Amino acid sequence: MYPPLRITSIRTWPLHAEIPERFGWSLGWTNHRYTNLVEIRTDEGITGWGEGATGWQQYRLIGKSAFEIAAAWETSRMPTENLQRQRRRGAPTAAGVDIALWDIVGKALGKPCCQLLGPVHRTRVEAYCTAMYRQDQPDFAAALAEEARAWKTAGYRHLKMKIGFGPRLDETIVPTVRAAIGPNIALAADANCAYDATTAIALAKRLEQFDLAWWEEPLVADDLEGYDRLRASTSIPLASGETESTDWLIANYIQPRRVGILQPDLEWVGFTGFRQLSHLCWLNRIRLIPHNWGSAIRTAATLHAMATCPPLTEALSPPPLLFEFDRTPSPFRDAVIEETFDIDPTDSCVAVPMKPGLGVTVIPEAVEHYSHRPLGED
Repeated sequence: MYPPLRITSIRTWPLHAEIPERFGWSLGWTNHRYTNLVEIRTDEGITGWGEGATGWQQYRLIGKSAFEIAAAWETSRMPTENLQRQRRRGAPTAAGVDIALWDIVGKALGKPCCQLLGPVHRTRVEAYCTAMYRQDQPDFAAALAEEARAWKTAGYRHLKMKIGFGPRLDETIVPTVRAAIGPNIALAADANCAYDATTAIALAKRLEQFDLAWWEEPLVADDLEGYDRLRASTSIPLASGETESTDWLIANYIQPRRVGILQPDLEWVGFTGFRQLSHLCWLNRIRLIPHNWGSAIRTAATLHAMATCPPLTEALSPPPLLFEFDRTPSPFRDAVIEETFDIDPTDSCVAVPMKPGLGVTVIPEAVEHYSHRPLGED
């Protein structure tokens, strides 16, 4: 029988840090990094950590058992604004809390989160390198080519670059990077919702020759008709979904098989939502390559989630299961935990941390250093 393991406090730690040199993407530039960490304490002295969205409903969990994860997930749903209850309640909004609860339960049972979430299909996950953002360089294309060669030398077999800077510039930088890394390194491109469907269709025809592994967010996420038009006109796999909820992704991307690659972020879907998405992606033969940004706590969570994803096919060489490994500048990303994540250059894989819970040791002093103040209740 499980112990009560009552929740005594929930705190959100907003992290923020400046970076010395700005970098950009299609929507703008940044000179800082930020994320939200969630800390949940229990009456048994076990503390769980998560990363991601929180909602006011989370404070209803004080005094509840940390084992009631499914109930907590449903409690966090946004209430309907229709007073007559003629609409469904909104999507769950506390993914960070959800991850922290799974971390607590794993620690209480002495099991890593991946063993609680489902069958463990792998203990190492191949990473793709997220880098090659817009830079303040006089020759942007040459700078990207040099950076791409460095990531290839470091052992990455899959790279992702930013595009969405206008068709003319995109048509310059994509072939430059492809030439720099050669034909055997997979290359994806992320436009961050830069284009309308008509522009994207024309650009896709000119980019197909460079063998892109996928085109991420060519359009805004809810341009559903635009995605249908673009999918019908190009052989480049389309990917999207990093800012949407579990329910929305199921209804708009998975059920109609609108994209070839789904990219949920645990910041929005948590472990509980990811389990639903994983099964439905497998059922509908849609690749699942999660978005990952923020801190190493989210990286740990993403690794546990990917450890449970079944192969998409039973082939000897199924489509690779990948997770996003952010390599852009971040002062706090690796500083908030004792462990260090890195790839094995022989196979570009990162090991899943197999200690109980998320398998990482959070450094509270580092969290406090990068947070102005905690938000929450004791």
